[in-house]
Amino acid sequence: MSKRYLLVTFVFILLLLGGFLIDSWYSAYTSLFRSDFPSKAMIQNEGVRVEGYLPGDPLDLVNATLYHHYERVTVILGSGDTKDYCDRTGKCQFRTLAAVEISCLVGKLMGSYYYETARGMGYNDSAARKFALNQVSRRVNSGNWLTFSLKLAIGRGEIGNEKHLLIILRGPLDGAVENRIYVPRKGVLVLEALDDRTLYREALLVEGITGISCSKG
Repeated sequence: MSKRYLLVTFVFILLLLGGFLIDSWYSAYTSLFRSDFPSKAMIQNEGVRVEGYLPGDPLDLVNATLYHHYERVTVILGSGDTKDYCDRTGKCQFRTLAAVEISCLVGKLMGSYYYETARGMGYNDSAARKFALNQVSRRVNSGNWLTFSLKLAIGRGEIGNEKHLLIILRGPLDGAVENRIYVPRKGVLVLEALDDRTLYREALLVEGITGISCSKG
């Protein structure tokens, strides 16, 4: 009887700890979208604010975040609600364009790193380009929609850290409340907009911040 009691108690404690961890990870995920960042700057004539988790110029933080070398990149297209809307209506062209621009941007940055790495290994130009393209294809994942398990992975820091860049597109059905581009923690960039057209415009603004244009080749 005592053994059974101990077993039930042990299972209960495990469930309690599991619930606490899940709640902690989910809270860490939702905290990414807070609005109390110490650095804020409005992009003139664009109606878009840039924010960051560190004091100083948030545009510099966006730049530093994207130019940092990562082993992997994950681009989140939106929530399940947005996916359902896109599948049902087919009216998500600007969100798709935003994802394409952002994926192209990080692909160029990562590709440049691996191109130079290959050249340093003695590859010629053609072979180095092929090597870089292969590395980018393996390391950049840009077709993700949010799931509960993905939110927990983000919350516990498995995705969105100094080795794994996370970029989230956040529109009206995803909980967006204003037009802003922000870095809520190391290795995370969020584009938040009240409509998908603005989301696409924010992707172009990020390209302007980094000085890299995908639209112009």
